[in-house]
Amino acid sequence: MTMVSTEASPAPDITFAHMLAGVAGMIAAALLLVWQPDALLTRWHPATLAAVHLFALGGLMPVMLGALFQFVPVACGLSLPRWGRLDGWILVVLMLGSLTLAGSFLQGSTLGFGLAGVLLLGSLLSVGARLAWALGRQAGPGELARTLLRSVLALAGTVSLASLLLGILIRGWQLPLLAIVDWHALWGIAGWMGGLIASVASMVVPMFHVTDAYPRRWFWLSRLVLMALLLGTFASWLAWGWLVSVAVCVLAVAAVSFGILTVRRVHASKRGEHDAFHWGWLGVTVLAVAMGGIGALAHFSPDARWGVAFGILALAGLGGGTVSVMVYRIVPFLIWLHWQRVNKARIRLPMLHQIVPERWQGVQLSVEGLSVLLLCAGAFFPALVLPAACGMALGKLGQWILLARAMRDYAQRLPVLKALPPRVAASVRL
Repeated sequence: MTMVSTEASPAPDITFAHMLAGVAGMIAAALLLVWQPDALLTRWHPATLAAVHLFALGGLMPVMLGALFQFVPVACGLSLPRWGRLDGWILVVLMLGSLTLAGSFLQGSTLGFGLAGVLLLGSLLSVGARLAWALGRQAGPGELARTLLRSVLALAGTVSLASLLLGILIRGWQLPLLAIVDWHALWGIAGWMGGLIASVASMVVPMFHVTDAYPRRWFWLSRLVLMALLLGTFASWLAWGWLVSVAVCVLAVAAVSFGILTVRRVHASKRGEHDAFHWGWLGVTVLAVAMGGIGALAHFSPDARWGVAFGILALAGLGGGTVSVMVYRIVPFLIWLHWQRVNKARIRLPMLHQIVPERWQGVQLSVEGLSVLLLCAGAFFPALVLPAACGMALGKLGQWILLARAMRDYAQRLPVLKALPPRVAASVRL
């Protein structure tokens, strides 16, 4: 099991800013579907394209990047370059780019696509280069660092295909649009998002659930994901259908394998505590298996609705669900850790499950899970989209409030703890 050192954890402020911004982006994507619930009738609807990119780039991306600012130094022992206020500006540029891209899909604005491309490429490439430099600069990094580096390479592939799509939209390049769209999505879902989830799970699940580490053969299978994405992209470009199907099957097997390996570890947990974190990770495993199966079905079935269901399950389900489960561990832990660092007076502090109340975590995750199921069904029964989108917006709003209250409490208590003298009776409560 990977050993971690919390001494390497940087100040959490920029991580908190990314997480609040990301959850707000997910709320905006859900509200877009509330406004146009008929969008999911086709994957090509302007509101569908806008909501998908708003959720992925303005929602999932900031949260994942914010988590990596803590995860890479702590789990891998690798220091990220500190950019100070520039980190905040990169987040602002990322959010502006996401909103501009969503607006451009809705309005069909060529100028908007160009501006969004500049903002998003600039922010994502700067962050990706920073991560790649940190993960690749040390000789012989561990398996976890290598897995994360492959995810960053997948992000580069996603961005490269996005650049080609911008060329088609802005300049009218004569390129195979459908093939590029499909594999741009798969690079982002299976390579970048899936790679990060698998990397985090390989450390978090054994550590927090007190169970066996993932087997070595899993890391071997995860290496095949990048190869499958490369082969599938070129095969799709060259119209080699059989090789495209092979690549899709490899990706589906990887998703199902991850789900099965993870559910076995969560089920065998020695913690004995069936809290929101436990049930949340069980939900993630079910979503991973379902995503692999529906992804394969979407490829082989002529019914385009399976493709819509796959996209919902991947982004709002596996991506959004994993993010929700993890922020309820990351935020309380960072708050407690940095309170403890300045707690020279040894004041008794709130427990982790008190910083973000456990009961409300379960309520929010339940609302979000039900909303995802309804959204997937909405691909086949459009009347379900509106209540599902409303549920998702309300669930994410509740999550934003829970996180914001915890972060406000952190900011209020921190200067008080710093001001206390180093010797105060241990029975005092703050």
